[in-house]
Amino acid sequence: MKKIFIYASALLLICGTTGCTKNFEEYNTDPYMLYVADPPILMPTMIDALMYVQQNDSQMIDQMVGSLGGYFTLSNRWGGQNFDTFNASDSWNATPYNTMFEDIYANYFDIKKATDGSGHYFALAQVIRAAVMMRVADCYGPIPYSQVTDGSFYVPYDSAEDVYKQIIEDLTNAASVLYNYSTAYPSSQPVKGNDLLFDGDYAAWARLANSLALRAAVRTGNAAAAQAITAHPAGLIEENSQNAMMDPGVQGNPYQLAAASWGDLRANASIVDYMTGYSDPRLQAYFKTSSYNNSYLGMRAGSASFQKDEVAGYSQPNVDSGSKLPVFVAAETAFLRAEMVVRGWISGNAKSYYEQGVRLSMQQWGVGESSITNYLANNTATPANHTDTHRPIYNYTRSTKIKILWNESASTEEKIERIITQKWIANYPMGLEAWAEFRRTGYPELAPAVDNLSDGVIANTATGNFRGLRRLRYPYTEHNLNAANVDAAVTLLGGEDNEATDLFWAKKN
Repeated sequence: MKKIFIYASALLLICGTTGCTKNFEEYNTDPYMLYVADPPILMPTMIDALMYVQQNDSQMIDQMVGSLGGYFTLSNRWGGQNFDTFNASDSWNATPYNTMFEDIYANYFDIKKATDGSGHYFALAQVIRAAVMMRVADCYGPIPYSQVTDGSFYVPYDSAEDVYKQIIEDLTNAASVLYNYSTAYPSSQPVKGNDLLFDGDYAAWARLANSLALRAAVRTGNAAAAQAITAHPAGLIEENSQNAMMDPGVQGNPYQLAAASWGDLRANASIVDYMTGYSDPRLQAYFKTSSYNNSYLGMRAGSASFQKDEVAGYSQPNVDSGSKLPVFVAAETAFLRAEMVVRGWISGNAKSYYEQGVRLSMQQWGVGESSITNYLANNTATPANHTDTHRPIYNYTRSTKIKILWNESASTEEKIERIITQKWIANYPMGLEAWAEFRRTGYPELAPAVDNLSDGVIANTATGNFRGLRRLRYPYTEHNLNAANVDAAVTLLGGEDNEATDLFWAKKN
């Protein structure tokens, strides 16, 4: 079932007869009258775009495109045009762009008009808009951002570099507004009941805004911004009690629906192999055992031809209808700091931050302290090869020998691989984020797609050097309706508008 968008722009807000002000919590009007332009009413559709709960959007964006991050495999071939075989249809390719623009901007501009673009409601809308547009930019590269106005989306694109800089600025500025409001009015929760993440806790939203800004700064190599963000008074998400977790509510967890009810989703071979090789105690929390071997068996991604019932026995995600979905977790903050130390951006102990990230993730998933200690001390285990007795054609031998125990004498590159590997495991199941980090760093070592149907656009690569799909091409809707600006955006992109062109922050080899 497709969701119904709440577009206040299609309805009338008659301020002259209702006494509308900039302070919505101070309305002195009929308490039973529904004000469709009230910011709290407009927030849920926007918030959902941070990590989709709505089943269709979750499948089309976070699951299908997100499968490129190595957490899940699409166990349905639909019409034979899929992201994991690098030949997605024009319609599917356009979905992340169009859906997220639709879900954000109509309500965003209604909130902006109702608040005159200031105050805490607008600050919250800014956080959501910036965070969601970063997801779009991660997928496509240059996008319209600074020149998008109410009712005018077909505008010039900003360079990807400028988009991320503006996103960081919007996030940190909004964090200040929300933090100051939460400090001045600690008992006030203006969007309580309409907030699937924090139930109206503005201090929590301020921490999320800063954490997302830090993610963007590290992704783009912006050391100065990263340093400033870590000093922001609103703080970062640093404890599991502060994690940004999306409540699926009555809609239910979309991964459970796609896997158990539809049979469209299975565990990816790469993450299962890594965790199996490491004897990772989170494995049983992440996945169910396979009916093929009564253990954990992931499915290789990118096979062009199979019947759904032929792959039904691979491990499924271990979620139920009420399982929450992460938007940002404390472990990521620790891993970001570890990387910043290794790169020389901040002082500190990279080992300490690295181990803190592992520990926070383990604790998030209910792992005991003795198991955490043993895991961090393991200096022999490496990611497992993929051995598939059900479909031996899927077998894969890994090149990486990265271990768990921190090695202070290791090269910078080995330290980065160790950090990103554990960060990847900890960020499950945020597939779009995993795909972005894989492209940025080259880690972890994902098994190549079984079948490459890109017609030569994406090169087949040797074991241990799989690069895969690097971005999504611009939507056909933009080419049809915003042609001149798309052409200019391709120039900003610095390569062809196809799936092989790297974004500016991506690793080029």
